Amino acid sequence: MTYETMEKEIGEIPKFGAKASLSNLNAYLELMNHPERNLRVIHVAGTNGKGSVCAFLESILREAGYRTALFTSPHLVKISERFRINFEICREEDVVAAWLAVKKLVKKGMDQNLGPLTFFEVLFLMALILFSGKDVDYCIMETGLGGRLDATVLCEPVLCILTSISFDHMAILGDTIEKIALEKAGIIKKNTPIITIDEKNGAFPVICREAKENNAPVFSLNYEDLSILKKSENYIDFSINSRYYKVSGLRIKSRADYQVENAALAVLAAKILLPHISDGILKKGLLGMIWEGRMEAIAKGVYVDGAHNTGAVRQIVKTLSGREEEWTLLFAVCEDKDYSGMIDLLAQVPWKRIYITRIEETRGASVEEVRQCFAGRTDSPLFEYNIVDAAFQAALHDRKEENLLCLGSLYLVGEIKRCVKKYL
Repeated sequence: MTYETMEKEIGEIPKFGAKASLSNLNAYLELMNHPERNLRVIHVAGTNGKGSVCAFLESILREAGYRTALFTSPHLVKISERFRINFEICREEDVVAAWLAVKKLVKKGMDQNLGPLTFFEVLFLMALILFSGKDVDYCIMETGLGGRLDATVLCEPVLCILTSISFDHMAILGDTIEKIALEKAGIIKKNTPIITIDEKNGAFPVICREAKENNAPVFSLNYEDLSILKKSENYIDFSINSRYYKVSGLRIKSRADYQVENAALAVLAAKILLPHISDGILKKGLLGMIWEGRMEAIAKGVYVDGAHNTGAVRQIVKTLSGREEEWTLLFAVCEDKDYSGMIDLLAQVPWKRIYITRIEETRGASVEEVRQCFAGRTDSPLFEYNIVDAAFQAALHDRKEENLLCLGSLYLVGEIKRCVKKYL
C-alpha cells in the first residue's frame, strides 16, 4: 500500500462514533494485550496550548537524555506528523504498516461483534503500535477532543497536564467554562499529579474538585507567577516565581506572549516529574523547542498561527498590541467556530489590510459571511478570495514593510504550508 492510499482510506473514516462510550475501543485494546500499559504516558488536555506544551516538555525531556514518543493532533500537512520518536516524524512506511495492522485488528474485532473505530481511535491505536517496542522512556499524548471520552484517556499516565481552557467545541463539551473544564478534567487519574494553570475563569475550581475526588495532587501556576523580562524580534525572555519553583533567564524562540504560559507549564511539569532536573537542562530544552503553526515565522515578516477560538485569538491580539509594528491579516475559519467573537477581538487591531478566504476543509465558513462580520467592526480594507492560494499570493504581492499574519484555523496553516514554496 502507498502512503497516499493510506491517507485516503483514513480520511474516509467517520470522525465520531454513535455511542458516547470507550468500551468498544477498550475491547480492541484487550485484543492487543493493552500496549498502552507498557508506556510511561504524560497526558495533556485543554483548549489552547496543548501541542505547544507537549513540544516544550518533549524538548526538555530529550535534552535531559530521555528517549521520547509524541502523539499530537491535528496534523498540518501529513498524517505522519502526529507520530514522532525523539521528535523525528515516524517514517511513512512505518505509518503505513501501523495502519495495515489496525485494519487487520478491526477485521478481527468485527468478527467478534465489536463495532467500527472512529478516525481518532484509529490514529491512537496506530500510535501505540508505532511506539511499542521502541525503548521509549516517556510518551507524551495529546487529547484529540475533550478528555473524559477521548481515546487517549484509556492510558495510565504518570503525569497529567491541563492547559488553558476556553470556549470551543461547545456543542460537544458544553456551553459554560465549568462544563468544558469538567470534560477536560476527565483525564485526571487516581493519585496522579496534575499540572495546570489558574486562569480565574471558573475552570480551576472544577479541576481541583475532580483532583480531590481522585486524590490527585494539583500543582498550579498563576499568570502573576510569570514575568516577561524582554522581547526581541523572535525571542522572549521570562521568569517563573511560583511557590513550587523559581527561575529566571528562561528564553523561548517565539513572538507570541501566550507561549510563555505554555513553556512555564512544561517547566513545572518537568520539575514535578524529575525533581533534580537542572535549570540548565530546562533552559536548553525550552530554547530548542520547535513547533509549527503557532506564531510561526515561515519567511521574514510572514507568520502563521492556528488560533481558532476566542481564547486563542485574545492571546494573539494581546501579543500584537504590545509591539510597535504594522500588520496585515489573512483570515479563514471553520463555520462551526465562534468567528463573530473572534472577529470582535481581531477588530481591535488596526490592520493595514484584511484578506478573507475559505479553507478547503468542508467546514470552512463562507467568505461572504465572514466579510459581513468584519465590515461592521473595522475600517481596514477588506479583500475576498475563495481560494487560500490566491489570497496568500495577493497578500504577499500587496505587502510592503508590514508583517503578514495568516490566522483562524490549523487547516489554514496546513494549506498555507502546502502552497508557500510557490511564492517564498
